[in-house]
Amino acid sequence: MELSPVRWDPIGAARTLKGRVGRALRRLHDRARLAVPTENALLGDLGGLYGTFDEFLAASRRDGATPLFVCDLPRDAAASYFAKRHPERRARVIARAGTICAHRFDLLGSGPRDLGPRLPWHADFKSGRVWPERAYFEDLRARIEGDFGTGSDVKMPWELSRFQHLPVLGQALWFTSDRRYYEEFRAQVADWIARNRPGLGVNWACTMDVAIRAVNWIWAYGFFRPEILDDRPFASTFLRSLYVHGRFIAANLENGAGITSNHYFADLVGLLFLGTLFRGAPEADSWRGLAVSEIVRENERQTYPDGVDYEASTSYHRLMTEMALTSLILLERSGFRVPALRDRVRAMAEYAAHYIKPDGRAPQIGDNDDGRLQILGDYGGDRGDHRHLLAVAGCALDDDLLFTLAGDGWEEAFWFFGDACARRLERRGSAARVSVTGRHFRHAGSVVLRHDDLYMFFDAGPVGLKGLGTHAHNDTLSVEIQAGGADLIVDPGTGVYTPDLRLRDRLRSTASHNTVRLDGEEINPLPPRPFELPGTDRPAVIRFVSRAGFDLAEALHRGYTRLTDPVVHRRIVLLNKKTRRFLIEDRLEGQGAHRVEWFFHLAPGCAPIDRGDGAPARFSSAGPAFRLEPVSLPEGACGFLEEGVFSAGYGRVERALVLRFEWNGRLPAMGRFAIVPEEGAAAHAGEGG
Repeated sequence: MELSPVRWDPIGAARTLKGRVGRALRRLHDRARLAVPTENALLGDLGGLYGTFDEFLAASRRDGATPLFVCDLPRDAAASYFAKRHPERRARVIARAGTICAHRFDLLGSGPRDLGPRLPWHADFKSGRVWPERAYFEDLRARIEGDFGTGSDVKMPWELSRFQHLPVLGQALWFTSDRRYYEEFRAQVADWIARNRPGLGVNWACTMDVAIRAVNWIWAYGFFRPEILDDRPFASTFLRSLYVHGRFIAANLENGAGITSNHYFADLVGLLFLGTLFRGAPEADSWRGLAVSEIVRENERQTYPDGVDYEASTSYHRLMTEMALTSLILLERSGFRVPALRDRVRAMAEYAAHYIKPDGRAPQIGDNDDGRLQILGDYGGDRGDHRHLLAVAGCALDDDLLFTLAGDGWEEAFWFFGDACARRLERRGSAARVSVTGRHFRHAGSVVLRHDDLYMFFDAGPVGLKGLGTHAHNDTLSVEIQAGGADLIVDPGTGVYTPDLRLRDRLRSTASHNTVRLDGEEINPLPPRPFELPGTDRPAVIRFVSRAGFDLAEALHRGYTRLTDPVVHRRIVLLNKKTRRFLIEDRLEGQGAHRVEWFFHLAPGCAPIDRGDGAPARFSSAGPAFRLEPVSLPEGACGFLEEGVFSAGYGRVERALVLRFEWNGRLPAMGRFAIVPEEGAAAHAGEGG
């Protein structure tokens, strides 16, 4: 066998050489700029306000609690409140703090894992992949992309190094006064600092994760503040490392591509926290100044006027709402007035109030990586539950309705607001039951149809991020349906991002959503890159009507107009509140012969009842039994019950059933389906969980 000659590409070679030289020069520059400052150097960075580091620590003791960083209740008052009023929550916090001390973690679908005496900061402990500790972060970015599809997941070391478990240790210390929780916090952070020199290793490769780590270290500072300040050697190491985090974030902002996303917003939130912690230092004040101006602007840029995050994902809407809401609280407690941010945050919370299902969980629209800014309540619990947003927003915006809708999800709000949250809980005990009605969020193309325990989410929005679709799926005109407190028809979720590109594309595909596929084609063609889905479908909501007896929405998309025989898919969805029936009608407007498929992804646990020769029409669920009936289909259509997959959260995949109908014929055509929960099979669930 002969080898083909290698063609010399001088332009490509020059470009490669230029990139290597540029990284080498930046590496030399970063080595000096990102070196952890000595105590004297930090004193200079602090603007000469303190003569010695001990004076700085003493001033920090006198300064009182930094605004935001943990609620205003004294430790003994918080401990007494949970011991007397919520002993089961107190016990849960202490138990989970014990697992953290034992280095037992369950992250991103790993299941509980014992990680050993020294935590694997640089490893994906699921696959065994380890990234080098001393590699320059820019060099690692290229290596990370080269790992796509190989089974390893860089999100694992990033997730562990976000340190979102630290507030649990702080809460356990408050509840028990047991110093071992401080010692565990100290040991973990000191070990991380020793093994993650600034700019080196995988945990500096993504600025967003650097920022989220800084936020959670500062939350830990709020919980452990007296212990840290009395532990001079550790206080010096900890605070100097935090300062370097600020410098790194400021020098590596993720805003260079022209279109910004949640990454840049997280960078800004990190700078806001760090600038507030080190306020008075000229450099830190510049961080905070940038964050204040940019957070307001970016929040308006990255959300639609109706409050919906523009990345076409309910999971990322939760993350953006957490970041915007936390920023609002910190800014207002620091003396800033930001009415535009306050108004937009209210709209973001109202969207969450509508999309959150009656059982408290969110529909999985678009990507779901279980991303959070901080976790102050129910660490290790169900990350599909978004009700904490409503509790925190209810306190921050003085909105009893939002707070009431949070149901049991109030714990995070307590650690922000302390006694104010406790008083709202007392008032809520005698409040009347509240409910959420259907609504069309017209800028986002999201429609919610609901009444009591009946719920449908209808997705008729664009792919987001100005047409790039980084976190979008081919879910146009797809639905999720819940009744009786149980899911019936679901979005199968995300699975993973880059470890398994085949699974990623499968769960982004049209066939993995409760919509219609024509001729085996995608609504929007799937590119080979895992974070792109350019939108060509041009969806539009035609009408939305909400009345006492029904909610109705009609929408269409033009994704199939690129076919040789163009087709417009029009869908009408109806919730009949009196008969408790969901109706779906599809009109396929076009000409020529086509293969038409309808997909209905059943929630895990759903199983056919009284199955005959054809496709079953009656199913059991975790709640009520229900019927899924083809009321009207073209002659010759057939139904099939097939095996599919479902991912309740990132890294978790299980088997589930898919009901698929297929027809081959000439258009135009129409199909109509009814989904009917059966009465008496389960008690109706109340709003807000």
